Amino acid sequence: MNPNDYNLLAREAYAKSLIDVGVSIFKGIMLLCTVVPLAAVMNNIFNDSEKKVSILEVLNSVTLSNQAIIVGLLITAFILAWYLRYEGLRHLYEIQSGS
Repeated sequence: MNPNDYNLLAREAYAKSLIDVGVSIFKGIMLLCTVVPLAAVMNNIFNDSEKKVSILEVLNSVTLSNQAIIVGLLITAFILAWYLRYEGLRHLYEIQSGS
């Protein structure tokens, strides 16, 4: 069933859910980029280990193919989040301009 065939309320709910999913993906990526490095640093601080952990050392220890996969997945997630948000806003705009 095509979203254009929905009634106005269903189409508006569909558009808002697309926007919510896109924003949730963006928030998830931002949390991943801030919380994971912070957790690694805090883990090192509270474990009282002699070895110091550097975020750059951790990133350099990952193989090049794994780095490419991670970057590719992050780019794909950004594109998907942008597309979902864009489509949701487009549906909302069409609803408002059609009324």
